[in-house]
Parts: sequence; C-alpha cells; structure tokens
Amino acid sequence: MKLIDIPELKAAIASERTSKIRCLHKLLFDFDGDRQNRSRIREFPGFEFQPNDKDFNEKAKLIEEKLSLNELITISNLLLINNEGTKKEIVLRLLTYLCDLDILNQNIIRENDSGSDSENENEHNRKSYENLSEESVQLPVHNVYQPNISFNDIESIIMPFDGDSHQSIEKWIELFEDAVNLFNLSDLHKLVFGKRSLKGKAKLYIQSETGVNSWGKLKNLLLSEFGYSCNSAELHEMLSKRKLKDDESLEEYFLKMKQLCTRGNVEDTALMQYVINGIPDSVIRKSILYGCQNLSEFKQKLRVYEKMRFDYDKVKPNKPKFGNETKDRIKAPKIENKDKFKDTKLNNIRCFNCGALGHKSSVCENKIKGIKCFKCNKFGDHLAKDCTIRKEHSNVTVDKTTSCENLTTKIVRINDLNIVSLIDTGSQKTLIKKSIFDKIGEISELEQSNIKLSGFGNTTVKPLGIFKTKIIIDDLEFESEICVVSDSSLSFDFIVGCNVINQCTLIVSGKEIKFTKPSDNSLSDSFLINVAEVMTHEQEIDLTHIQNKAHQEKVLNLLQAE
Repeated sequence: MKLIDIPELKAAIASERTSKIRCLHKLLFDFDGDRQNRSRIREFPGFEFQPNDKDFNEKAKLIEEKLSLNELITISNLLLINNEGTKKEIVLRLLTYLCDLDILNQNIIRENDSGSDSENENEHNRKSYENLSEESVQLPVHNVYQPNISFNDIESIIMPFDGDSHQSIEKWIELFEDAVNLFNLSDLHKLVFGKRSLKGKAKLYIQSETGVNSWGKLKNLLLSEFGYSCNSAELHEMLSKRKLKDDESLEEYFLKMKQLCTRGNVEDTALMQYVINGIPDSVIRKSILYGCQNLSEFKQKLRVYEKMRFDYDKVKPNKPKFGNETKDRIKAPKIENKDKFKDTKLNNIRCFNCGALGHKSSVCENKIKGIKCFKCNKFGDHLAKDCTIRKEHSNVTVDKTTSCENLTTKIVRINDLNIVSLIDTGSQKTLIKKSIFDKIGEISELEQSNIKLSGFGNTTVKPLGIFKTKIIIDDLEFESEICVVSDSSLSFDFIVGCNVINQCTLIVSGKEIKFTKPSDNSLSDSFLINVAEVMTHEQEIDLTHIQNKAHQEKVLNLLQAE
C-alpha cells in the first residue's frame, strides 16, 4: 500500500499548501525537496524498519532535531493522526503509523466513523497550533506510546502463532494478553503487536480480511478461524506418536507434551506414560521413571534419568545417545562410496578361462593360448582331469579339535606380564595379539614390516608391526623379534616360534615341555629334540622331449617309484 491508496490522504496531498507538503516531505525523505514533492509523497510505501528497532530510533532522533513541534503537529493534521502529547511522543506516533500504512488507513476509517464531532475537533486543533512556536506550546502528556517497549520485548515472552493444529489459539491469546497487559499497552499497540506475532497460515488469513482495525476484531477472527477443540481420540493419537527428538532435552520434550495436553482433558498419569513411551531407550533403563505420584516428582526423576544417561554416554562414547542397541548391531552398514563398491564387486569376478580375478572370460587376454589346466597351470590342449603331471599331496587327518589344555603351552613373561603361550615348532615367527601387546607397556612404537604370514588354508595375514624385546621362559632370557597381529587372526594370546626355539633345547617329557640352554646335558628320562626346519619342495620333471604321451607316463612312474 502507498499513501495515494488512502483516499483521504490522496485528496489532502493534492490540495494542501506547499509549506505543509514540504514539512511532510522532509519527514519522509530527510530533505526539503522540489517541485516533485507531491509525486514522491504519493508513491511513499511506508518505512521498511519496525517500531523501536535501531533504524526506527535513529530516524526518530533525526526528526526531533530537524522538525519543530509546530511542523510535527502540521504533519499529524495532514495525515489525520492524533496530535496530542509531547514532541517526542508525536514523533514516535507518526513513525509508528508510517511503518504500516494499513494500520494508518484503518485508523483514519475509525476516526471517520466517530462522526462530525471528531472532525470539528481536528479542525480546531489545526487552527490553534498552526502559528505557535515550539517553546510556547504546553501539551498534556498522554500515555499513548511507551518508547521503552518494543516488539522484541513481546516476542521474547510469547511464541508466534502460525495456525498449526498443535497450537491452541485460546491458549495463545491468553498468553498474549497477559504479556501486553503487563506493559499496559493501548488497544492500537495490541493490534500492531498481535499482527506481527502471526506467522504462516494465520498471517495469510488476517491479510486476506478487511476492516481489522482493533485488537478485539483481530482476536474474534482468530478464534473463529482457528478455534478448534480436538476430540480425545485425536489427542491421544498425537501424544502416542510424539517421540523425543535427537536435538531435544528431556525437560523440553516433557513441556511440549504437557502443552499438547492443554488441547483436551488428559490425566497426569497418562501424560507421564506417554512421555516414557516416547523416549527411545530400553525399559530397564527407563524403570526409574515409573511409579511417580505427581508431575513434580516425575520432573525430578526425569532430571536424574537425564544425568544418568549423560554419565553413561561418557563411559561408552561409541554408544548412541538413545536407541535400540540390538537393532543398531544388526543394521547393515551404509555404502558411502558407490564407485568403490563397484570396484570391489568387479575384483571378486573370476575368469572361467584363466582363473584370475578382476575380469570375465569374454575379455580374457589369455584366450588365444587355449584352455588352461588348473592342475599344472599350463595352457594347452588338455583339462585338469586329463593332466598327466602328478603332484605330491600331504594327507592330513583331523580327528577332532584339540583343546587348549592338550597343547604344549608355557608361561612367557614380558615386562612383568605373564602370558599363556603356545609352543609352535611350525611357526617361523613369534606372534602376539594386539590386545596383549597394548598391556605390556614400556615398548617403543611398532616398526612397519612388509612380511606376510601364511597359515592354514593358504590364508595370509599382514602383521600390524614388529618389535624387539627380551622374553623369559622357564627363567631363561631370550632375545626375540615379535610380530603383532590382530586379535581375530590369532587363537592364542602368544605363539613362541622358531626364532626363539632355535636359541634353546626343548626337552619333552610326557605332557611337559622344558626350555634349556644348549650347554645343558641333563637328558635323563627325557627325549632331546633338535629343532630343524624341514622343507619339502615339489619339483616338476620335464619330459617334454619325449613326444609320445604314453612313454612319458611310463618314465614318470618309474622315476616316482624310486
């Protein structure tokens, strides 16, 4: 809306004397102007700032300095605004109306409806103040505007109303009137602050209505449009669906649930049960919240429970704040990088032609070499079932899983830490679990190593690192290089390998095993085992110079028989 859109002001701007128009132009645009003053005033849309914000106060101070009281009264009469009060009050009143031209228009309509008496009074005021100096005027002070009160003060007390179904308009109006009555505001300011407190759907509705020129009319329109009392079923459904949010404290959650209950009649015991049900935690941990006799006791237990949860989260930092732990454990991991996932999937593809990973047989580069024998790993004209090259196989029979008690174990001491260890003459390296390594202490940082450990089923494990230290077995001290592996890679806490065993002599007697120095010759009633590394190498015999396949097989059988 512009000033020209108000019929009374449109006529006044066109007919008033140039001196009065110049005063109004100076108030609006901060300079006297020129012949285009009336045009600029007609197009004035209102000030962009709001009452009592920083720009509003600066503008009021500037007007007080530039304009006299007579000029301010002249402007008030021109705009059909009440001209009573001190100079400061008139300035603030003028700026308040010029911030919202809708309210100015409604004020003019209301004044016109009051009859001819008010018009005569305005005319009398115009004539009486027109030629008076600022110093000679003594006006009564009316408590029309209180400069120390701003919309921020009202906004900090009550929350805006947006017409949402979860808000009660009756409760909001009650809180709003308590706030404005506290500041002893006039009906006009109730209307202004009430409109500014509306958001969303409620604001759109009021903007679509006309004739809203008082707080009473605004209140009645809001009650008629948004006054809704939900039935018990709807209210209980809302309470049951309302859950504690991640960014919400327990006390804030409780107060919002309590506010929901104001829309109907809900017992305190029912409210407490809905609050407990809305907390995503195990029943055992929430058991402290049960059995409260009133809401005051329930709030105290909520504070205790929240403190308990806070302390628990400090002890278990990796645990979620709230939630079902079982569901969290079995939840599938989220794939963050789809391209990386595709590469992993491609690497698991095996070629049916050459047996290599990472490509399909249709794009195999070895396809031109012919079919591959997966027994001798050569390309040619035969399959594994027709391969004539025989390999030596070690037949291993596993009767049953041997328990830890039947294995050869010893106590190994490292830095005053005793570790139950397996003596393994088949292991070239001495190994230790990562969790046991962390308990040793006084060990320098791990050295990186490129070695790989091969185990049962041709599985390979890369150590996390290696370190050198002294270990004590049977009161004997040995220098050893130890590989640290992950806990999942090792069944025992510690494995003594050949790099330690080769430094001593093992004496096995029954189920016992004893470490001695090589100079120790006490071998009575015992067996002496000199540990040596035994390696078998499979060597293929090249008989390709024999053209006849049958002759090749006969020669091979003769050689193997020897």
